[in-house]
Amino acid sequence: MKAPVTTALGAELQALRLDPQSLPPIEKLEPRALRGVMRLIAESLGIKCEQCHEERDFGAPTRRKKIAARMWDEFVVKLAMADGSSLFCDSCHQGRVQELDRRDAQALSTWMDANFVARLSRKDGQAQSCETCHIDMNMRLLSDWGR
Repeated sequence: MKAPVTTALGAELQALRLDPQSLPPIEKLEPRALRGVMRLIAESLGIKCEQCHEERDFGAPTRRKKIAARMWDEFVVKLAMADGSSLFCDSCHQGRVQELDRRDAQALSTWMDANFVARLSRKDGQAQSCETCHIDMNMRLLSDWGR
């Protein structure tokens, strides 16, 4: 597990005419920008398009597309690094689909407090806490988002 870092893709987002500090919900992206953002998401996760999309129907809903859209809306749009710098998919994923080692719940909790609660901030000015992401302390948010 690596600590979140400021995105290295700010210039690429700006080239898509997007402000890395103030990104819109994914459903409000114009088609050209959306295609560019999807390319950047794939780069951030170290994957190919077909790992989220159905090869014959890129518009078809898939579990991974749903999770990526929700992560965009809940993390990328609403959070920043604690110093105010931009957060994007590469900030946490750093070229890997799986970010967290869940084998030791206590170690994971300690790591998340140190790296997500302490190193990130909410753009709405509210206090960052576990409940920012784990609403009602739902610990299965990704499986819920993928439905």
